[in-house]
Amino acid sequence: MDDKELKQILATKAPAYERSFIEIPRYSFVPRHSSLSDYLDKVVNGDNKMLNRIDDLVMRYRLGATFKTLNEHFGTVLPRINKKGMIVGGNVIYYNAEDGAMLQKDELIAHLYSWYAFDYYTDPNVFFGEHLCRDRQTVIVQEEKTALLGALAHPNYDWLAVGVGNNLTDVMMKKFMGRQVILFPDDFCFDFWSEHFGSKFKVDDSFTHQDINQYLIDFIHNRQVP
Repeated sequence: MDDKELKQILATKAPAYERSFIEIPRYSFVPRHSSLSDYLDKVVNGDNKMLNRIDDLVMRYRLGATFKTLNEHFGTVLPRINKKGMIVGGNVIYYNAEDGAMLQKDELIAHLYSWYAFDYYTDPNVFFGEHLCRDRQTVIVQEEKTALLGALAHPNYDWLAVGVGNNLTDVMMKKFMGRQVILFPDDFCFDFWSEHFGSKFKVDDSFTHQDINQYLIDFIHNRQVP
C-alpha cells in the first residue's frame, strides 16, 4: 500500500470537516433483488405483468442487496440518487419478505468504509427516487417501501420518499416550487409537514389514521392498476 492509498483510507476516519469527499460512484451498487423485492413479488401474487414492473423498479430505483442476512432476509440497499446520477446516501433496511415488516435499518453511509474504504460525498437533502422525477405530478411519502408500492399502484405519478428515520427539509421542498406536488404524511409527521409546508403545497391527511401501504396493496389486488 502506498502513501496515497493510506492517506485516503485514513481520511475516512477523520472528522467530517477534514475529509475530502468524493461522490459514491454511480455503478457502485449493482441492482439486485432483496427481501423488499421478494416481498413486492408476494404482494402481486405472481402476476407476470406486475412482476415485470417490479424488475423495472429494481433497475430504475437502483435497489440492491447485502450479502448479510437477518433471520434469512437479505438487507435491501435503498440509495438516494441526485439529478446528476450521483449516489449521495440512503438506507439499508432488512425487511421480512413475508409481510414487509421492517426488521432493522442502517444508514447506507455506515457501510461505506467497510465496503469500499474510500471517502464519500453525501447530501441529506435528496429524496429516494429524486433522480427519476419528470415534469408530472409528484407524490411525497415517508417510507421507501411506500414509494415503491405507489409506483406499482399508480405508475403515472412520480413517487418520492423522505426515507425511514428522516424528515422533510426546506431545501428538499424548494426543488418543487411551482410544481404539482401532494404530500401524504403519516400520523407521526403530519403536524410538522403541515405546519412547515402546508401553505405552499398540498398536505393530505388521508393516511394519518389509515395505513397507506395497505391501501396501495388493496388497490393493486383489486386489479385497478393501469
